[in-house]
Amino acid sequence: MIVLDANVVSEPMRPEPALQQVVRWLDLQSIETLYLTTITLAEIRFGIASLPVGRRRSTLERRFEEETVTLFSGRILPFDEPASMRFAQLQAESRSCGRALGTMDRLIAAICLAGGFCLATRNVKDFAFAGLQLIDPWEQS
Repeated sequence: MIVLDANVVSEPMRPEPALQQVVRWLDLQSIETLYLTTITLAEIRFGIASLPVGRRRSTLERRFEEETVTLFSGRILPFDEPASMRFAQLQAESRSCGRALGTMDRLIAAICLAGGFCLATRNVKDFAFAGLQLIDPWEQS
């Protein structure tokens, strides 16, 4: 079971994906094994809402809500009580070791750890300390 980070989800939404291997990697996965988190939804929705009002923003918003969110219905993981325990551990460890990882990334890592999920992301170095199994679709052949 694989959680997709925001950078993986947003790559196919680009007018022309920068790297086709990410799209190919996604196409090779069984859709039932792919998950999103509520944190990832918030990150992407924030990114879209931050765009200037206009056609591009409207198109991305519609595509995301009607296609992506619908496609992942039933496979969107919340930040729940077990994840909150993992988050507290990650927060304490990162503070004591001086590791910099954004709060949103820590929330996603906590959800993955609590549920036994691996994470597909371009930011493997950022998540390496968390002890997650990581997949970098940009490096997959």
